[in-house]
Amino acid sequence: MKTIILVTAIRYLTPLFLVFSIYILFRGHNHPGGGFIGGLIGSIAFVFHVLAYGSARTVNSYFQLTVYHQDRQQNNSPTQYMWDMVSANTWNRLKNRTPDWRFHIFRVRPAYLMAAGLFLATTSGVTGLLRGKPFMTGWWMEVKIPFIGSLGTPTLFDAGVYMLVMGMVLKLVFTMSKE
Repeated sequence: MKTIILVTAIRYLTPLFLVFSIYILFRGHNHPGGGFIGGLIGSIAFVFHVLAYGSARTVNSYFQLTVYHQDRQQNNSPTQYMWDMVSANTWNRLKNRTPDWRFHIFRVRPAYLMAAGLFLATTSGVTGLLRGKPFMTGWWMEVKIPFIGSLGTPTLFDAGVYMLVMGMVLKLVFTMSKE
């Protein structure tokens, strides 16, 4: 049931859920949390968005990117050409378009998100083997990032699990919402 209260609330809660899920993801190597619970919280944002708006609008809003481009004319400088590309792909998408503009649509599918997450999690374990240590041995960077801490292979593993969980839940939700 689509109500104006749900639609309005989801518009404000979706970014909050996503920011909180990223916070839980990076908090996970020092405190409870990590990739699994962060992925669940992040996917809850999209589940509520599907309930409020439908799966087609959720896919078009969050999982599809349209990139406009055109061939470079001889009289344009490289700076002007780059400015035209940036303005066409940000705030001026449909205004002043001539027929020589083309576009590509890039979609992030949940299956690709699952595959990338599994690859990232596996790669984080292989780095220990490449350094002559056992599989899944943690390696930490010396530099500490404010509010996050130091990054390392456990953070990469958590990011892979985050993407895997989010892809699984999104695949389930998008499949069930179409039926």
